[in-house]
Amino acid sequence: KIIIEDRSDEIKVCIIGKPNVGKSSLLNAILGYERVIVSPEAHTTREPQDTLVTWGDKKIRFIDTAGISRQGHKGDGLQTLGIGKSLHVLDKADIALLVFDVSEPITRQDASIVGDIIERHKSLILIANKWDKIETKDTKKWTQDIYHKLPFASWAPLQFLSAKTGLKVNKIMDLVTTIYEARQIKISDSQLQKFLMKIVKIHLPAKAKGVKAPRIYEFTQVHVNPPMFNIRIGSKDTLHFSYVRFMENRLREKYG
Repeated sequence: KIIIEDRSDEIKVCIIGKPNVGKSSLLNAILGYERVIVSPEAHTTREPQDTLVTWGDKKIRFIDTAGISRQGHKGDGLQTLGIGKSLHVLDKADIALLVFDVSEPITRQDASIVGDIIERHKSLILIANKWDKIETKDTKKWTQDIYHKLPFASWAPLQFLSAKTGLKVNKIMDLVTTIYEARQIKISDSQLQKFLMKIVKIHLPAKAKGVKAPRIYEFTQVHVNPPMFNIRIGSKDTLHFSYVRFMENRLREKYG
């Protein structure tokens, strides 16, 4: 007899990032004990580690993944397998914690991982780890700098913390539960119609090509977790991607 475990009520969280940024240390800090091996040597974590945590009335399944590196694709079979598993785990997650070393510059690789997360419709929390290494802890300045380097993720919450000292680690749990609840939001058709009328007054829809200005006939929500929306325009109309981005940003501002 095959027993399939029901995990539909769990919040699935993927811890992802480049090698050696403190992903395993972060999981240990969250759990409060040494669940996974921590080593300064890159690519120590080969297998994703599943750990179920109860937080209030919520079940949160944390998955620590092998680090992703550009060189890893050309490395040994174990490294390549680890990278493949990281992306596979991301596919199964609701929320991704992108961990990076705040004492090091943000790279194209970090931006690429953010792109992978957004492309897969996952919620994103930016984790600026190793905050204990920073002497001048001006969070406003650091926040501006990080969002400037990751402008397409400026809507994502950013948490400065130290997995090593445990500083602010508990904030992650509250963020995860808040974001998961936001993923369940269902906006009524009437609310979205009012929303559409308001934003069209602010900024008229822009065409992608042709001479005719597009008209949006209908804007509805078709899915939750993640929330997805349907825009209906004229059969010969086109809508510029920047206008879709504008609508996304206004939705985030109004409905979280």
